[in-house]
Amino acid sequence: MADQSEVPANPTEPANLRFLRRLVTTLTATMIVGLIAIFTVLVIRLQSPVAIFPKITALPQGTEVLSVTRTANELIVVDQNRKIYLLSLDGKNLQHVQALP
Repeated sequence: MADQSEVPANPTEPANLRFLRRLVTTLTATMIVGLIAIFTVLVIRLQSPVAIFPKITALPQGTEVLSVTRTANELIVVDQNRKIYLLSLDGKNLQHVQALP
């Protein structure tokens, strides 16, 4: 019978393989921590009420709002009668224009 060399039960792993295993483990742990952080931030942000548009009180009584657009400094409100209102962010009426037919 031919002489077969025996393979040790726990062979030492090459340095490159050891580095790769540690790198994958570290990246996995980093990804898990990042996902937990993103989830935590989303839960905190979604629980707090955020008002994107301030309460609009400067419009005439009975105005039916069709659309509201927010810029950096103003609100632009269009009503059902095709009137365009330009309001400041604190809700004061700056200007209104009748849209063309």
